Amino acid sequence: MPPLRTSVKELAEFVHRRGDLHAPFQSTTLAEEGIARQRRWQQERGETYCREHPVAVAFGALQVAGRIDGWDRAAALVEEVKTTRADVAALHRHAGAVHLAQLRLYAAMLVLGDETAGDEAARELRLRLVYLHPDDAAPSRIFDESWQAAELIAFFEATCSLYVAWLDAVAARLAARDTQLRQLRFPYARFHPHQRQLAKRVFRGFRDGADWLMEAPTGSGKTIACVFPALKAMGEGVLDRLVFLTSRGTGQQAAQEALARVGTEGRALASVTVTAKERICFNPGTPCDPELCSYSRGYFDRAPAARRELLAHGLCRREDVEQVARRFEVCPFELSLEAAAWADVVVCDYNYVFDPVVRLKRLTAAPLPGARAGLVVDEAHQLGERTRAMLSARLERRSVKAALREGGLAALRPRLKSIDRALGTLAKAKPTAEEGDALANPEAPPHAEDAREIPPPTALRRAIARFAQALPTAPVGLPDNAVASDTSWQLLCFLRAMERAEDGAYRFLASGAGRDLAVETVCTLPGEHIRETMAPFHGTVRLSGTLTPPRLFQRLHGFEEECADSLHVAAELSENRLGLFVVPDVPTYYRVRRRSLPALASLIDDVRRATPGNCLVAFPSFEYLACAADECAPLFGENVEWHRQGPDMEPAEREDFIRFLNEPDARRVGLVVAGGVFAESVDFDSDALRAVVVVGAGLPPRTLKRDLIASDSASDRADGDEIAYRQPAMARSAQAVGRIARGSRPGVALLVDPRFAQAAYRSFFPARWQPRTLPAKAAGAAVQEFWASMREPTADGSEAAKPQCSRGVSEADS
Repeated sequence: MPPLRTSVKELAEFVHRRGDLHAPFQSTTLAEEGIARQRRWQQERGETYCREHPVAVAFGALQVAGRIDGWDRAAALVEEVKTTRADVAALHRHAGAVHLAQLRLYAAMLVLGDETAGDEAARELRLRLVYLHPDDAAPSRIFDESWQAAELIAFFEATCSLYVAWLDAVAARLAARDTQLRQLRFPYARFHPHQRQLAKRVFRGFRDGADWLMEAPTGSGKTIACVFPALKAMGEGVLDRLVFLTSRGTGQQAAQEALARVGTEGRALASVTVTAKERICFNPGTPCDPELCSYSRGYFDRAPAARRELLAHGLCRREDVEQVARRFEVCPFELSLEAAAWADVVVCDYNYVFDPVVRLKRLTAAPLPGARAGLVVDEAHQLGERTRAMLSARLERRSVKAALREGGLAALRPRLKSIDRALGTLAKAKPTAEEGDALANPEAPPHAEDAREIPPPTALRRAIARFAQALPTAPVGLPDNAVASDTSWQLLCFLRAMERAEDGAYRFLASGAGRDLAVETVCTLPGEHIRETMAPFHGTVRLSGTLTPPRLFQRLHGFEEECADSLHVAAELSENRLGLFVVPDVPTYYRVRRRSLPALASLIDDVRRATPGNCLVAFPSFEYLACAADECAPLFGENVEWHRQGPDMEPAEREDFIRFLNEPDARRVGLVVAGGVFAESVDFDSDALRAVVVVGAGLPPRTLKRDLIASDSASDRADGDEIAYRQPAMARSAQAVGRIARGSRPGVALLVDPRFAQAAYRSFFPARWQPRTLPAKAAGAAVQEFWASMREPTADGSEAAKPQCSRGVSEADS
């Protein structure tokens, strides 16, 4: 095994951290001002004072290294300096054990490094922990203590022994894991050809550190065809861990099911699913304050045992995390993050990798040396849109005024007033472009907003920066004043977004007036951030059933076409398993929707009558869905079971809706919104759901923000509307089609809109699609004919479905 390396800070935190979680005195001191204040302190010391003194000591295979803030040989003095605006007494009660441990470890490393040889007086060292305020000349607090050299060495060895014991246990588990994974077998009798092709590419990609863009049909077993080779790569020693990103809870469940099917249960491999804090919190709505939450109080005293217990579970789903967290009375969310630092597979949302505010840097590292983490991004057609939202921020003047009224930040009232004045000035700012300069989208409704582009608000940034520098506590430290907490967090996020905007690819918008003013930073080009974020991973796979055309997604994700590989997996399923029809003579443009409703309702009813199973009908909006439902109801009559998606359905209602359409041998109709929970990611049983009707191309509403994205995305190879409007619309359409014809099971899909017949929209059709264009009045007969072609006579004269490939493909699907 190569040498194990750690820093003094990491070692001290792992072994000596104690006390509460998220204490309300966490400092908001900026790194640069902390360094500047520490440097001024160091420059005031004597001539024999050495600052930033490097030390490195080996303890067996463990290499410990760091830099001592201050070392004065003549005075036998070792200093550790912390710069903070927090209440020092409270901070020391919370983190003093770690700070003092760092100081003692540094002193011990000086002794072990023979830095004091020949100086007997220095065999007893003076240790000093100094707390500085960035704006004060005098230190806030100084803690002094004296240690004998032998005592320091014993402290160092005891600390390292505890850490090495943990690392030895991890190494033993990893050795057992690799032995087991080398013997891992695909959980089904055979690979299907497309799965084998995909699995080979994934394995080679992780072996070679390649970046893959992979499109594979929904229902083709693509998730397990990614998970299995990644685990084999671990077993072969070419990968240390896997991070599997999803954009929805259903994606997390699919990844967990794939891990279970591969047979990771009961093995040495450890996987952890990170569930969003608001969904897994035992005390929802309560701040992470030890005064209010017992799961925060004393968290770090109980966390090591809880982490050890959880990782021993192997495959850790949400319910496993909750069970262990309740047993040890620790925060389940923080426990999942603790375990994720040491797990072999981490399943989590996009934001834990791509959001600069909440991302977990520990995911790119491996528990032991090597740091070869592989990344799978599921449903990667959403990556550009999701990352763009993560990099943007919004600030509302109403929130600032509310914080001024509440008085929760009374000490910072003058700085809040400066922010409010800067916002007031922006309310009067003129747009940077004349009306009509932004790209237009004539196929969508006109702008329903009063947004206008403004120059970079430098005065606002300065005002927020001054506020942040003086902020005494982190937002979470204001449990008794939610308004002050929310406003502080909003201001800090906006400041960070403005700092990122210095690199370009950002625009600034203002909307509203007076106290209703809102200011936004809008990231228009997220590609560079995506590429840079993925760079530390040892191989990446961006996976979806909707990644056509590949050159657009490569560009959207920051890769040139020649810099990252694309693979479109053509499933072995014969193309006639999907009956795809384009119906161009029912216009669904915003301005003519009502006139075409009778023809649309008739088409939906014809498809329903011709389909031997349930139908899903996807609309661009809830408003359109409601109008169509009113038109369809008389045609359906009392004998047809149908259900419509509501805008705010509870989880139980969603489950009922899915069960409604998963009922076999029924002929039900579900009306849903494209891009919603029922038209994307969710797995319906294709023995029950047999047809999908996609109504309208579903372009996003025309907004200034999207027009600016289109403007900045335009190039000599593509018009900007392709990325800003058509890509998200066609992704939703293709995902809706993916709800049927899964695995070996046939299905029918109809795309209803004149635009689906245009080349600009057909360029998004997956290569495996073979569309047939027909008029609305012929749709019912065409669907009937398709289903007749899927059947053949049996010996007794009845009909049965034609045999195709085994059900193993769909069962292996996610």
